[in-house]
Amino acid sequence: MSRTYEFTMQLSAEKTRSIYQGQARFLLVYTDDGTKLQLPAQNFRSYVSSDGINGRFSVETDNNNKILQLYKLS
Repeated sequence: MSRTYEFTMQLSAEKTRSIYQGQARFLLVYTDDGTKLQLPAQNFRSYVSSDGINGRFSVETDNNNKILQLYKLS
């Protein structure tokens, strides 16, 4: 059984530099329902822009909390 979480992320370009360069291993996010998730930073590399990482995201996990899907909603 999978579970889906939604959250908003707003990281500056300076803070996302470590993600893009592979130095940051994990990002800690709080979902809309207050759940704290530690997600692999590498999953966000495709969402890094010159402004950083900004927007609404959805992540689907399996029973073992492995990411099945991560995508940007807006």
